[in-house]
Amino acid sequence: MKPLCISVILLVASLTVAQTPSTLAQTQSSSTDSPKDLVFIGTITKIYPFSAPANVRRRWAVRAHVDRVLSGTFSGDTFTFTVHSPAQSGLRVGRAYTIKATWTSEGYVVDESTLRTAGVGTKLSPKR
Repeated sequence: MKPLCISVILLVASLTVAQTPSTLAQTQSSSTDSPKDLVFIGTITKIYPFSAPANVRRRWAVRAHVDRVLSGTFSGDTFTFTVHSPAQSGLRVGRAYTIKATWTSEGYVVDESTLRTAGVGTKLSPKR
């Protein structure tokens, strides 16, 4: 049951990624990044618990509005990911963060230790 629950949340984010040849051929700044990896500035719109088996650590879903894509290709307006603890991650609804989503065989995963508040001087513009 564990893989199914995690896959469902990860699938939500992966469904909105444009699957085009240019996405797969895109050059990334780091050779360790997958062509599908994303880095974007997103504003947190909702943080909520979801039902998961006892052995699943990431029991919180975080929905972010995609303000600007910095790296990778993303065609959706929102991106949902899971975290173990929104409080320990420092996440707050209404705040903007730089979010790196790494593509895995099961969908996107966000390492909550890499979440950074978007700079004070960062101008949020329409996503590209």
